[in-house]
Amino acid sequence: MDTQRLLDRWNRFAQTKTLLLDSLLAAAIALVAVVPELWEHMGANTGWRITLGTVVCVALAFRRTRPDASGLVIAAAAFMHIAVDEQLSPAVSVTGVIGLYSMAAYGSVWGTRAALVLGVLAGMGSSGRFYSEAPESRSFEYNFIGAAFLAAITAGVWAVGMLRRSRMREVHSLRERARLLELERAQEAELAAVGERTRIAREMHDIIAHTLTVVIAQADGGRYAAEHDPAAATRALATIADNGRQALADMRSLLGVLRDDGPRDTRAVPGIGDLPELIDAVRAGGLPVRLESVGGPRDVSTGCGLTAFRIVQESLTNILKHAGVDAAADVELQWGEVDLTITVTDNGRGGGPGQVESGAKGVLGMRERAELHGGTLRAGARTDGPGYQVSAVLPIGGFR
Repeated sequence: MDTQRLLDRWNRFAQTKTLLLDSLLAAAIALVAVVPELWEHMGANTGWRITLGTVVCVALAFRRTRPDASGLVIAAAAFMHIAVDEQLSPAVSVTGVIGLYSMAAYGSVWGTRAALVLGVLAGMGSSGRFYSEAPESRSFEYNFIGAAFLAAITAGVWAVGMLRRSRMREVHSLRERARLLELERAQEAELAAVGERTRIAREMHDIIAHTLTVVIAQADGGRYAAEHDPAAATRALATIADNGRQALADMRSLLGVLRDDGPRDTRAVPGIGDLPELIDAVRAGGLPVRLESVGGPRDVSTGCGLTAFRIVQESLTNILKHAGVDAAADVELQWGEVDLTITVTDNGRGGGPGQVESGAKGVLGMRERAELHGGTLRAGARTDGPGYQVSAVLPIGGFR
């Protein structure tokens, strides 16, 4: 097992077992610094010193779980020790330094400020109390230098604690950022899945609606022509079979994206070049359709080509379903410098404008397709006569 893995395991253990580790540290200090008081300093203040050492060791066990309370207890014990005892207690000294560091690193904002003030005062008080048997015999300069030295040491310990605090904040910030990035990644994946399901539903609607409409038209025509023109009925059945096979192939290709256990059909998606074949199939279903291209055809993006094909397909499907008998349709492609304008009109009876605006799924699907690829679409009743008109403007490059 490498060193980095050991360090990672230790860090995870230390973050979840802070009270246990701090209790072991306090017990070790008590064993080293408090217990020897029983033999080395057998006097009147021995009981007091042992009690004081025990208190600071117990408080030290909570230096990270309750840093402010622990630091204040240790500071109070240190000042009592300075005021009462005449000899420095190792337990109070060690726990005082660790408590100062812990309060600065893990305490609240006011706790870190209080730790600096209390630490400096305790250091200056210790200098004047314990580091000479006759403090009054020392010069002012000597006392001042000693106090300043201990104050500087305590300030340094506090600064180290603040560095630790800053480092923990940085680590916490990085972890929070990683968590948010992970959450954002999950949300993006979910949105992508929703978008893919929406795309598949839209494609399925276009494929099934168009194919079933053509099949129904051919079946009705074949049924009426069976008695008088068996050849026409045969052609209708052939058209039904061709459209059914084509729809089945399109559905297999579309649903192949949902499968992970087999090869996918990589057949090219339909585009502008497939419009003549589409219109021939619609003509075979009994609807006269005229295709006109204005301007020079240009290369378009895959998205633009597919969107144009589906808009024409859905428009012709709606005409077959709603325009009535004796209807005819015109499909016009007008090529501009940056845009392709598609206009599909019919002269059938259709319905009122409210039918389109009320939320017909086909029209809404066409509008969504156009907007998805940076275009616009309008659909409604014609103003110059009976029938409907669908007009879409698509950027040739795919997006504006």
